[in-house]
Amino acid sequence: MKTGRAGYISGIIMAAVMLAGCAGSQKLSDKFNEEEVKEAAREVIEILNDQDVDTLVDEKWNSTMKSMAGKEMMTEQILPIIEELGAFEEFDKEAVTGSKDKDTEQEFAVAVVKVKYEKRKAQFTISFDEDMKVGGFYIK
Repeated sequence: MKTGRAGYISGIIMAAVMLAGCAGSQKLSDKFNEEEVKEAAREVIEILNDQDVDTLVDEKWNSTMKSMAGKEMMTEQILPIIEELGAFEEFDKEAVTGSKDKDTEQEFAVAVVKVKYEKRKAQFTISFDEDMKVGGFYIK
């Protein structure tokens, strides 16, 4: 995997959250359930592993993510990274924190999920808005 390319591409996607001016990690808001956030993050990763970009973008992305990381970008730039990881083996460690947009006061839940694949491990950071739509996505 070309580390520079992967970092650049995933950095662009994560920009959706960063552009919103989210503050650093904080306690998860009462508006979210930690187990539901973990389950939603695992579901996003499973959809990505299945290479179902249509479902991912149409059903899971919020409007900001749709404008920044649409189907074409996901297909051309993110799926090749997932393919390079090899076959999915298992979810490893998971953590959930909160984040708040300092300009709009919108709260987000941020799930960090480490995943074991056949060839290497990957870490996903996925931010969810209050509607449980993805508002930020980063893979490392």
